[in-house]
Amino acid sequence: MRIVLTRHSDQTGDLEAGLRQAGHICVHMPLTQQILPENRSELSTAIQRLEQGDFTWLLLTSANTVRALLSCGWSGAVPEKTSVGVVGPGTARILEERCWLKASWMPQDHSAAGMLAEMPTPESGTNLLLPQSAQARPDLAQGLSAKGWNLTQVTAYATVPLPRPELDHPEPELTGDDAVLVTSSSAAEVWVTLRAPRAKVLAIGRPTAETLRQLGRPADTVLGEPTAAGVLQALAQLDL
Repeated sequence: MRIVLTRHSDQTGDLEAGLRQAGHICVHMPLTQQILPENRSELSTAIQRLEQGDFTWLLLTSANTVRALLSCGWSGAVPEKTSVGVVGPGTARILEERCWLKASWMPQDHSAAGMLAEMPTPESGTNLLLPQSAQARPDLAQGLSAKGWNLTQVTAYATVPLPRPELDHPEPELTGDDAVLVTSSSAAEVWVTLRAPRAKVLAIGRPTAETLRQLGRPADTVLGEPTAAGVLQALAQLDL
């Protein structure tokens, strides 16, 4: 079947490859784009401190965060003593491809909630850098501080709507036979504004599903994990 990925093609990676390998047709209809902060002084200072060795941990919650740090001048390197945690395989892949840097740690639950639950208890005064989206929920930062991390949280990018989302496909109209993968709450906010047929909607993560529900366009199912296997399992549950 045709699966509509609401991200740019360079952001879908292994997920798209796995779906194509399973025989599905993947098309793209980006709903949002990422932009750097207008004032980048705080982010630039954090990057300088990272490269100087001021942080024991760097925690990366998305592949977009990696891209934003690189766009703002990060060399892609960290001191040997700095551990790098990533939210999931997609972020780890971009980190390795773009920075030649392997992640030190990844939670079993590939989500911000999983990061918070599974992060080790820090030694007193351990410094952690958490660059995030401007739209990031405060739970992770607040939870890490409550656990005792000496946290520096900075905005790495903002996610903004694309004014005219379009399918990159010879048949540019959505149909009721399509499955649409909504990848974030920001994407969900754009999706509900479109006059689209009643395609099957798959939400990545509970926060995305909750946003869709609150906006009156609930998802048909929520992925157990943000991977091709998670999509295939969701499609099987929907008998598609």
